[in-house]
Amino acid sequence: MDLSGLITVVQRVLDDTEREYGQMPFFVRPMVKRGFTRRTGRDFAAWRAVLASAARGQIEPALRDALDQLADHYRGAPERARRGMGATGAQLAIVEQRSRERAEAALALRAALDCQVSPAG
Repeated sequence: MDLSGLITVVQRVLDDTEREYGQMPFFVRPMVKRGFTRRTGRDFAAWRAVLASAARGQIEPALRDALDQLADHYRGAPERARRGMGATGAQLAIVEQRSRERAEAALALRAALDCQVSPAG
């Protein structure tokens, strides 16, 4: 998949995450959004902005490390779900699969950015 396609996938991942947070109980939403921002270094609006810039070819140097943080956020989501929401086994399995796929999307974009700037030869 090309860089543009990978950026689109990560944007979709973030949109899905934000939508899921919006479905959480009202009193929980601010807490999970703050946690997301703290762990990833950006809120959803800032992620959209940096990815939109990347899609235009303006790659922020800090994006690579930010994508690592985003992947780490998703890797840790199943454990946070086990601790925090009292989910059933089936719900946790869904969280685990989604989180794995989302972390892989962030890391795929990270790898593509690494290849893009690697010197030839």
